[in-house]
Amino acid sequence: MNIARLSEDNYFGVFAEAEKILNSGGVIIAPTDTVYGILGRADDAKTIKKIFALKKRKDTEALPVFVKDIAQARHYAYNSDAKAKFLERVWPGKVTVVFHHKEKLPEVLTAGKDTIGLRIPNENFLLKLLEQVEFPIAQTSANIAGKSPAQNKDEIKSYFTDPKNQPDLVVDGGEISGQSSTVINFTGAEPTILRTGMMSREDFDRMSNWMV
Repeated sequence: MNIARLSEDNYFGVFAEAEKILNSGGVIIAPTDTVYGILGRADDAKTIKKIFALKKRKDTEALPVFVKDIAQARHYAYNSDAKAKFLERVWPGKVTVVFHHKEKLPEVLTAGKDTIGLRIPNENFLLKLLEQVEFPIAQTSANIAGKSPAQNKDEIKSYFTDPKNQPDLVVDGGEISGQSSTVINFTGAEPTILRTGMMSREDFDRMSNWMV
């Protein structure tokens, strides 16, 4: 398993390798602002299938997507001006928002559903990757389906032991013991919480009340 410890001395080298792998349709594991994530280009069906195989996840479950900005989110999903104002208050951040998508990404990504979960992460390495590449990034927690997200490189190594299904690169950012993102459904007129996470109910109520 190719593991690169992220440090000031090798930051640009690791970044360049991660960018090259993503551009070529490979899959990496890297720190996010919540947990370690399995990442790959969201516009390539083969890459998405690699993620499912690596995680041993059913392809009937959609993958959420990292985007670089609200404009990119609106390119791939139906998003009104009012909803965009709400996003300005929660992004970048630990909030995944579900929209109706515009059918511009592979069907396997959304598991044939008409919705997609989008998020701008609040993590510098990822944000720079998103700015550098020309596509959104499919993402899911770094674990085998049904297991807890890996918190460090040792747990990553213990999960992904199948020699036929390996990440092309693991970016070791040290210990991460974060919580999964809050998931908000925005397919209706007003947002509703589908999964509690890093955002408190009080914060959600305050932001959604401001929007409407």
